[in-house]
Amino acid sequence: MIKNNLQLTMTKKKIEMFNETIEKMAHEKSEVHPILRQAQIDAISSQRDKMIKEAEDYELLLSGQFAVFDVASLSDLPKALIMSRISMGLTQKDLAERLGMKEQQIQRYENTEYSSASFSTLLSIVEALDLKITEDVFLPKESRQKNILLEKLKDAGLEKSFIEKRIAPREVSPFELSSWVSKTVDRISEIFGWSKELLLSDAPLVIGRDASMVARFKMPVGANQQFVSAYTQYAFCLASIISRNFKVDAKPLSSDPELVRSTLLKESGKVDFKSVLSFATNHGIPVIPLNDSGAFHGATWRINGKNVIVLKQRTAHISKWTFDLLHELYHASQRPDLKEFSVIELSETSEERRTDQEEVDANDFAAKVLLGSSAADFVQECLHEAQGKIAWLKNAVIQVAEKHGLDCGVLAYQVANKVEQISRNQPTKLNWWGAANNLQENPYSAKDVCIFNLLENVNVEKLEDTERELVEQAITN
Repeated sequence: MIKNNLQLTMTKKKIEMFNETIEKMAHEKSEVHPILRQAQIDAISSQRDKMIKEAEDYELLLSGQFAVFDVASLSDLPKALIMSRISMGLTQKDLAERLGMKEQQIQRYENTEYSSASFSTLLSIVEALDLKITEDVFLPKESRQKNILLEKLKDAGLEKSFIEKRIAPREVSPFELSSWVSKTVDRISEIFGWSKELLLSDAPLVIGRDASMVARFKMPVGANQQFVSAYTQYAFCLASIISRNFKVDAKPLSSDPELVRSTLLKESGKVDFKSVLSFATNHGIPVIPLNDSGAFHGATWRINGKNVIVLKQRTAHISKWTFDLLHELYHASQRPDLKEFSVIELSETSEERRTDQEEVDANDFAAKVLLGSSAADFVQECLHEAQGKIAWLKNAVIQVAEKHGLDCGVLAYQVANKVEQISRNQPTKLNWWGAANNLQENPYSAKDVCIFNLLENVNVEKLEDTERELVEQAITN
């Protein structure tokens, strides 16, 4: 939010810089894939457009056309005070003089939206601006609709920040309440199946739980079940859109780790994230990278006979991405006779995931594809070389990896997992994950590779506008 004329001037300069960058990118030659290149241009354009709207909103406030500012709760009051000052034509210096403060103090308050200001200070500002605050402040119908919608969605497990980031149309200004509500409701209806009448009524919202949405693992203690259910439905909608428009036909998938490893080595000469991702793509399996916190850790769906994998990763470590992708590929290989199928992976640390046999098998499959059939022996060799001393384990892993020509980062994660298993039932718990992280090499971004691969193999031109925007918002920060 722009709060003064200096910020307005700086914003307009940034807009000019963005325009120059967009113009340059649109005409210069690049080795980046055209679809990804356009996505980069769109991302910059989105930032530019956001700044344009901020500048327009500030200038609209300066016009003095607003008589009432709508706030949903006291937490919205600070922003309303800033907008009121601007609308009244007062500078930060003018307000400071009315309060007997220094201009810099008002600037600090407004830069943090009065997060450090006391309630009495807020009241003083209300008086200095001669504002009238009553229960009738919340009058505009469109604003009431937006507040009702956001509250209902929050009760259903969907926070305002998630709605604004992943679902609501980015091109609509916060001041365009009617348009924002209308377009957001349309998207929510498409994802969750709720009607517009239900979304804007007083009736509570209930997340549907059909066969494709049922997790096969118990919910971890303390998990927000409503958010998990809502987010899973959202991810399933994305998976369905991408599955319908994936260019590569589905092929039978083997669960034999030796066969998969030999295929990877034959096709790519090595087993790494790029080769495993290519393997998945060649079998008609789209891999969708998401990085929202919470909800599930990963998911595999079979939709109308086609497998789709969702990876939820917030780490940059390529070894972790590769292991998790292979883990999900094992799930995708199971029950080939079923047209509809789902596995929702909850927390990595949940007891159910540690003890469930299919989870154990999926981890074993991933380890053997990455390290070969002697994966467990390599881990034991590391422990043996360390002679029971945790401080010696790092050098032991490096030596064993070099000796057998293994990926050191992959081996380190397997050793860390084994250390955790060994100490699980002992008084002193050992954690070697930090050391394992220090042995990782990340020459590229697994997420970017995943996004590029997805855009390469999805018929983007066949997506409807809303579908395309949902996909773009899902895979961008």
